[in-house]
Amino acid sequence: MEKSYDENLAKLMSEARDLFKSANYADSATKYWEAAKSQEAARGLAQAEDLYHEAIKNFIRASEDNKEKKQYRLSAQNLFYVVMIFKRLGEVDDWKAATMAVVDDLINAAQEYLMWNEYDRGIILVSTACFFLFSIEEFQKAEQYYNQYIDQIKDDPGFTRAQQILYSAGHAIQAVKNLDTNSLLNAQQLVGSHLKPGLSQITGDLFFPAIDGAVDTVVKIFRSKIKLPKIVPELKISRDLVLGEPTDLSILMENEGEGDANGLNFQINIPEAIEIIDGNKEISIERLPPQQKTEHKLIIRCMSASGESTQELSVNITFYDQLQTKQTMMIGPYDLVFREKSLSKEHEKTLNELAEQNEVNYTKMCESDFVPKEACDVLSELVSSLIKESKDQLSSEEFETVQANIQTIRRIYATLEKITSKEFLAPILEIRDREIKEKIENAVELKKEEWNAELETIKNQLDEQHLKDKEELKESLEDEKVELEKQKEDEWKELMEKLELEHSKEIEELKTEFNEQKEQELEEQNKKLENEKKKALEDQEAVLRNEFQQLLSESQGKKKR
Repeated sequence: MEKSYDENLAKLMSEARDLFKSANYADSATKYWEAAKSQEAARGLAQAEDLYHEAIKNFIRASEDNKEKKQYRLSAQNLFYVVMIFKRLGEVDDWKAATMAVVDDLINAAQEYLMWNEYDRGIILVSTACFFLFSIEEFQKAEQYYNQYIDQIKDDPGFTRAQQILYSAGHAIQAVKNLDTNSLLNAQQLVGSHLKPGLSQITGDLFFPAIDGAVDTVVKIFRSKIKLPKIVPELKISRDLVLGEPTDLSILMENEGEGDANGLNFQINIPEAIEIIDGNKEISIERLPPQQKTEHKLIIRCMSASGESTQELSVNITFYDQLQTKQTMMIGPYDLVFREKSLSKEHEKTLNELAEQNEVNYTKMCESDFVPKEACDVLSELVSSLIKESKDQLSSEEFETVQANIQTIRRIYATLEKITSKEFLAPILEIRDREIKEKIENAVELKKEEWNAELETIKNQLDEQHLKDKEELKESLEDEKVELEKQKEDEWKELMEKLELEHSKEIEELKTEFNEQKEQELEEQNKKLENEKKKALEDQEAVLRNEFQQLLSESQGKKKR
């Protein structure tokens, strides 16, 4: 049955304590280290810190015992474990201090070997000490050790191998100090070919991770100080390409970085259909300093038979930085469209024709009763501004924008043609005339009814008055009828005739007065109807203006989008 985590941890700690009691500090530290790693895996780093520190204490005790016995290399190994644990805990200051202690032990061990003329082993430990110093960026201290020991062995021809081992540290120092790429490459090569094999011979494989980490630090610092180039390429060629006609092609490259671009080479990949009239498709430049430009010009021509021809063009660029790292980049690929005719000239011709048509349309709109002059001015100015803008854009070869403007102008013209056509206006005029006619007829019928009612009222009033007068007269005559009947018979007849005559005159006068009044009211009504007709026409014209203004606004909105 597999033991639980707590049982394993308890066993490791028990073994560590037992080893500590027997003064076997190195093995006790190793057990604490294993227990700490087990605790970290199960519960996290914070829960394992105490165990890590117990391991550190025991490794330091083991190192102190080694020093007392002058076993400096073993002391360095025990302290190296301390370095790794402090680094794992992220305790930077303690990690650097422990690293310096490792360096001291390695130097002391090296001096012991050198004292007994074991130069290879001594120099291996000196070089290893230098790389430990590199890991904490103590390059000045490392250079002091390097200069001290290189002076001891540089003149002795028997120490060639030892020199190569120490040169691994010397080249690393020169690489960082002078930003020398060759020194960096030499240092990396010597570490692999001399320093590490030498460490293996003295059972120093334990230090390999430290050596590799130090080399990485050297490279990182070197790269942080190195000034690298930054090539920004640009291909310049007209977009208005015509079949059979030569055109200029220019490749501009600028070094916007801080370092030189060396061995700059670029090759233009040109299809077979395109011939180079002047210039080369490949060129090399030995060096392009920072903030400098170079430009390569060619003259090309596409000899495709006929019709539109699309050819793909690209440029491959390579260069080296100070690290001798090859950089590769590409411009493109670009689609070069060759046409039978110049696109600029075709668009310019179209814009001139549209400008002439704008003048014709302006005159036509101004002659129309339905389009206000203000609207004519706005529309003409809009089209003129689009034409001017398009001509300006032709110089910068913004053909898509120019084409879009041309289409907008044509849509404006089509809309204008539609709203001013007879087919568009006829239904509007027909509706307007019908409405005006219906209003006049309704008004006349209403007035007739009013007049007939008034006339009937007047007639009834006259008849009632006449009857009343007759009755009154008959009543007065009845009283005198007997006495005056004969005498008054003639008078009565005369009076009746007179009354009838007066009544007829009165009726005629009333009729005359009524007819005059009727004619006057009819005249006023006609004037009123004429005013209403005029107002109806003005209202209809306002409707047409609003509809035209709406169409104009929509056209302007499309153009802005």
